[in-house]
Amino acid sequence: MSLFTPMPTEGIKLLNALYREPTIENLKKMMSIFVFDTRDLTEALFEARLNNMLSRRDHLDNFVKSLEANPKQFPDFGPRLGEISAPTLIVWGRNDRFVPMDAGLRLLAGIAGSELHIYRDCGHWAQWEHADSFNQLVLNFLARA
Repeated sequence: MSLFTPMPTEGIKLLNALYREPTIENLKKMMSIFVFDTRDLTEALFEARLNNMLSRRDHLDNFVKSLEANPKQFPDFGPRLGEISAPTLIVWGRNDRFVPMDAGLRLLAGIAGSELHIYRDCGHWAQWEHADSFNQLVLNFLARA
């Protein structure tokens, strides 16, 4: 997926650990690099996310099974990107430690007519970290598409 960053990334490793052992400690470790600025992460948010995960044990089990079946985890879909003909908005956090930014650039290059918006000071959770701007960006895109 990335041309420059070894996979799996630090974030993906922490996500995998969380899915294998869904504890509040593992969730906090993962979330500590999921976002750029951790100051808005609250105990209530951690508890809600963990409870949501634990409410779907089948999802957790399926994720772990998929890791075992496909350790590479990220097949290269690059050759198929040209098949996408729908208007496509790509949103990326400049400081994403889960999926490196060059993967977004590959999407932009491979999907004709796509648009890429990169948020500064943003990790993997752009829709939460920059909610107002993100929502407006999506609404504007949908109005044009």
